[in-house]
Amino acid sequence: MNLRPKLMLAFILLILVPMIGLGIVSFLNSETLLEKKYSEQTEISLKAVGGNIKYFFKELEQLSDGNLTSSEVQDTLQYSTLPRDDASTQIAINQAQKEMNRILFQHPAVSYVVLYSNDGTMFRSYRNDPTTFRPITFEQLKQQPLYVETKKLGGRSKWIGPYEERQLTGVEPPLFTQMRLVKDYQTFSDIGLMITQYKTEEVYSMLNTFLNPHAEGRDSRYVIVNQEGLILLDSNKQLEGEQLADFTEGDLQRTNSYSSSRIKFNEIDSLVSAYNLDQSGWVLVSVKSWNRLTNENVRFVQWIGMITVLCVISAILFNVFFVNRVAKSIIKVVRKMRLVEQGLLDIRVKAQGKDETVLLANSFNSMVERIGELLTEVRTEQERKQHAEMMLMQAQIKPHFLFNTLESINALAAQNEGRKIMMMVRQLSNLLRTTLHDSEEIVISQEVAHVRSYLEIQKYRFEDLFTYELNVDEEVYEYTILKLTLQPLVENSIQHGFEGLEDGKGVITIDVRVEAHQIVFLVSDNGVGMSEANLIKFGERSNKSDKRRNAAELGERRGLGLRNVADRLRIHYGPAYGMMICSAEGYGTVIRCTIPKSRGERL
Repeated sequence: MNLRPKLMLAFILLILVPMIGLGIVSFLNSETLLEKKYSEQTEISLKAVGGNIKYFFKELEQLSDGNLTSSEVQDTLQYSTLPRDDASTQIAINQAQKEMNRILFQHPAVSYVVLYSNDGTMFRSYRNDPTTFRPITFEQLKQQPLYVETKKLGGRSKWIGPYEERQLTGVEPPLFTQMRLVKDYQTFSDIGLMITQYKTEEVYSMLNTFLNPHAEGRDSRYVIVNQEGLILLDSNKQLEGEQLADFTEGDLQRTNSYSSSRIKFNEIDSLVSAYNLDQSGWVLVSVKSWNRLTNENVRFVQWIGMITVLCVISAILFNVFFVNRVAKSIIKVVRKMRLVEQGLLDIRVKAQGKDETVLLANSFNSMVERIGELLTEVRTEQERKQHAEMMLMQAQIKPHFLFNTLESINALAAQNEGRKIMMMVRQLSNLLRTTLHDSEEIVISQEVAHVRSYLEIQKYRFEDLFTYELNVDEEVYEYTILKLTLQPLVENSIQHGFEGLEDGKGVITIDVRVEAHQIVFLVSDNGVGMSEANLIKFGERSNKSDKRRNAAELGERRGLGLRNVADRLRIHYGPAYGMMICSAEGYGTVIRCTIPKSRGERL
């Protein structure tokens, strides 16, 4: 992966992702902490409201306990034993009902009192406030399940919330109804039933005391529900008589002590808490709008979000205008360096700015310039070295060949072979013309003519010692070859290969052919061949002390001609071309030389 994608990936993984992740985690943690905080605050509020409500009902219970044994109740129920037709009885009943008015003024919440005697006589007392209780006969009342439950309580209170028993207690206005069995405080026998209705204004006041519509929103409310989920009272007086399940999920009415959760109430995200009042199974439920509760926190989160966005934008701008620029400078230098690796040493990097990237670019330019100078020096020294080695090798070949040729002419002169001497001198002049040629390369036709002249000279000297064959493809004549390449190979066959053979048995074959991308020369003879030791010596490259020794001193024992040809080919054409010898004692020798196709480009 390139540097710029790496920097971008590091920027995303090490800066953007942690910042966004930190924001998300912080927001979620703040939501959790806020929910816990407001849940605890709501619990305190619910317990305070619930405590007031429980105290209110406890106060009513104590008031009712006192009324059960009061003369207003005990004496009134005794009038039911008097004859009904007696006028005095009616007067007594009316007097008793007047005395019952004292009960109404014991507490401002008392709105209506009804007494039923065992014989069905009904005594009533009420304020001018609206009442909702339907004064049915005692026989009809006995048919109600409420009467049976009240009997089982044995004098304890049976509370009925608003909207619970609509056919009996009514709904407008919503009132609390209390039913209690009345016993004779002397004999503890049942003497009647007392039903009392209480106004709910004081409960509404308690519910609204802890509400703050401005801070908590108009949708916040307190409601009282029964075990069936019926809403008895609503602080906003909007949901009374409705089922709690129609507005929210969960069984809040089943709460044993306290519970709180963030759920939707009436399609509004709310914090809903429930507190058991321990009063007739009623549950006090608090509903507070979550958005209004977290309004300040939302502003805080918005500020944090804005700061985070500004930080992200700053980080992006930093990445674009600084990191990206530095990365571009480094990438530019890397690309230029790759071009330098390919051999383009004229590459330079433009330096802009005043920071370390300029120093990097200048250092790169200086390095490339110095590398170019060093390569030029090395190339020049290499060319000088190769030229010196070439001149040395050619200087070694010329005296070596001339010495052998003059030796042959001298032998013919001793035999008075004038005609042969004339032919040998003519062939020698051709040889010297090619040998003394100024250029290192000549066309293959000249090299073939040169080796043919050499073979003719040697045939004059070693008459009937060997024969030769020249097989040359016509198309190779136009290509060039390093001069004096074939002559040392043929000389090696004559001087060493045919030693000990019968006259006329030696055969030298020279084949020149063109292949795909090279020219191949094969020089073979049927001579005595070379031993394995000589082949190994030929493969060993001579050291510097050997090169400094006199060629005449080394003589032909070391195969100076073959070695020089091999070295010249390797130096001139490169390691991909050169010479290979295949030989064995008694099986002759085959020398294979390969050179590239060239039409004088090197001249």
